[in-house]
Amino acid sequence: MDFQKVVPNAVRVINKIELEFQLIKGLILTESDLKCHLYYRLMQTMRYRLPYPTQENMIYANSVHSELPWYDDQNKLTIKPDITILEPGALSIVRGLGERLKLPSKQFEFSGKALIFELKFIRGKRGITKRVFDERILPDFMKIQRLFHRIDSQGVFGHVFCIFVVFNKTNKVCDEFYEFLKEYGEGDNYKIIYGTGNVDLDNIENNFSEFPDIRTLNQLGRPFSSASRARNRFL
Repeated sequence: MDFQKVVPNAVRVINKIELEFQLIKGLILTESDLKCHLYYRLMQTMRYRLPYPTQENMIYANSVHSELPWYDDQNKLTIKPDITILEPGALSIVRGLGERLKLPSKQFEFSGKALIFELKFIRGKRGITKRVFDERILPDFMKIQRLFHRIDSQGVFGHVFCIFVVFNKTNKVCDEFYEFLKEYGEGDNYKIIYGTGNVDLDNIENNFSEFPDIRTLNQLGRPFSSASRARNRFL
């Protein structure tokens, strides 16, 4: 897995979701919605659409997965990024890797490189307040840092890259979050992406817009037929 190629591709997918969110204000209602949209879009890319052989050769697996557990510093499976893209060729679902014959308790094991996504969706009308930043965003960011610390301690630095995605229903953010983005927006093994639906809850009429045309939806990756059916439902 070449992070210099897969990371920019993933960022483009996220940017398309943000643009679609701004066109269709009710596209994302929950954090699970955001995860589903990202998972679907990743699975539709040519790179991840097809399954590939695993360590067992005759057993195939996809690259994109949800809620895969990772070990923390206490060797417990407490860290679960929302989405993980792994290398199927480094995955086993029938036996342990290396000298270990038995699978761990999660019943699969993989090595190789991985791209992980940690997602946050802030839907409150006040946007990202200091309390939201302190209680919901910063702890998850530190959780990923703990994962990197464990990986580094095993001598495999550079094998995992994280895209930390924060979507905001409005575009209201506190100074603390703004400074956080400026100082920690990108590191050697992670990148933070901020997206907004630009929903204006103070002036409702500012949210009104015509349903996006077919050309716009096709550019966002939505099939023509689906867009046509959606348009018919709105007419």
